[in-house]
Amino acid sequence: MLVALTENDNIISLASLRLEKEELLQLRHECTFLCPACRNEVILKLGTKQAWHFAHKSKQSCTDELEGESPYHIEGKKLLFEWLQKQKLDVRLEPYLQDIKQRPDLLVTTTKQTYAIEFQCAKISPQLFNKRTFTYQKNNLIPIWILGGNQLKRQHRNIYRLTSFHWLFSNNYFTKSPPQILSFCPLNKTFINLKNLTAISSNNSITSPSYISLKDLSLQKLFDFDKPFPDIGAWLEAKKLWRKQRLHLSQSQQFLRRLYYEKGQSLWLFPSEAGIPVSFHYFIETPTYIWQSWLLEIFINTKKIGDTFHCTLVRRAFYTLVKKGIFPLRMLPLLENGSYFLAIDGYLKFLCHVGILTTRDQVIYEKTAEIPTQKNLAQAIINDRYLFLRYLRMK
Repeated sequence: MLVALTENDNIISLASLRLEKEELLQLRHECTFLCPACRNEVILKLGTKQAWHFAHKSKQSCTDELEGESPYHIEGKKLLFEWLQKQKLDVRLEPYLQDIKQRPDLLVTTTKQTYAIEFQCAKISPQLFNKRTFTYQKNNLIPIWILGGNQLKRQHRNIYRLTSFHWLFSNNYFTKSPPQILSFCPLNKTFINLKNLTAISSNNSITSPSYISLKDLSLQKLFDFDKPFPDIGAWLEAKKLWRKQRLHLSQSQQFLRRLYYEKGQSLWLFPSEAGIPVSFHYFIETPTYIWQSWLLEIFINTKKIGDTFHCTLVRRAFYTLVKKGIFPLRMLPLLENGSYFLAIDGYLKFLCHVGILTTRDQVIYEKTAEIPTQKNLAQAIINDRYLFLRYLRMK
């Protein structure tokens, strides 16, 4: 931590003090420092390998739930604090909020809102993430979670490895835009904003990353939104990968394969009408081609032209598979709008757009065309591109 109290409750901030090491050594000799959260004694560490900071004495427990801080984390907090100060904003570093017993890394107060900024450089549990987020929201504080750049892993071009932990940070602050993840690297003093997130598996996502230097950005412009434009090439490459056979299948893949095998069909020749990145698809961790193929097989391929079904039946059947763990959902506490059933509704709307279904009230759907059967992999790849372009014209 960068902030401690003296025995007289004076605040000592290493980010604000402009003291040389000799002066800090003298201060350490003269004062006893206390943790603002638990009021146990902390030590001022002035080593040469790590950033100067306060630390609890060994084997002491603290009521604050923050993880042990790395030099990377400490340096990032200092840079973000100075960045906000230069903008003439009312910013406090590591304030302990007694009423809610939480200590954000930064607290920024404007004329309209107060923001609790968390710079997270190590993995924490979804339960702790949700607890801290909901506590801020309940107390009229807007939580802004910034992921440490050390947590990002680029797989290929604009494809990043994003696990369920990373998706906790997905947000659409101040807009109704698709989700994005904000990251900061203190080593090169750069924000990395992963925009237009499109999930292609439980661990990989297509994104449009933007890199902005700390000195070229303000808090006001931090969440400016660019109109999304799906990466056609990356998405079609993802569909090609889905069509390649694998030795080890996930539970959801095995489930879908059994449905196809009963009819003598190959899982890897799933309809091109499946695997569409409809709005809110990211609420469902299962890849789109799996849950959409299931929907086509259960609610459309089993019906004749002119037959109808109610969207509630689809939602109920889907949720049954969620409870069984076949179609897991993502936990997205920072997204104010959206849900898995809106993803289902968006997919039904797409099927109406391409002429498979019709509806008058978005509740009852009628089958109006058969879904073409894929003859081989080459034909499937051609059809994938055709269907995806039709989807783009729909947006």
